[in-house]
Amino acid sequence: MSNEVITSALLVIASVIAVVAFVNAILPSVQGMAYSYNSLADDMEVEVTTDMDIIFISSQGDNISVWIKNVGSSRIPLSHLSMSDFFITSSSVYWHPNFQDNSTPTWDYTLENGGGNTWDSGETIMANIELSSLPSDTYNINFVLYNGVSDSDIFSK
Repeated sequence: MSNEVITSALLVIASVIAVVAFVNAILPSVQGMAYSYNSLADDMEVEVTTDMDIIFISSQGDNISVWIKNVGSSRIPLSHLSMSDFFITSSSVYWHPNFQDNSTPTWDYTLENGGGNTWDSGETIMANIELSSLPSDTYNINFVLYNGVSDSDIFSK
């Protein structure tokens, strides 16, 4: 009888030690996965709440002016616009202007109807794009924000 009690006690102690070792091995992995999923959900929330529309395009000479309205619910820091991209394409040419570059092609922006350090919902920016030459043609212009949200439109010169 005492042998059974001692054996049972040893098996219980071994089981507890095995469970503790298993939990210590698995718990960090589960926490890491939870952090990854939370981070992914936060990134997706930013993308889902970010939206914009190109509302007007004007070309004069070799320059293009593009008015873009923030129609999403997120507030976009103006400092992040420098990480955004314009792509201008036609059947024969392609431009990818750099933000505030010293040589063409280049682009910059002004906040048309707002203030502060963010591009809020309902506010419009006017982007000025300077090219070395803009031949008469039909063009596709694509504006891509720092987080991958984009909008495109077609214009002619």
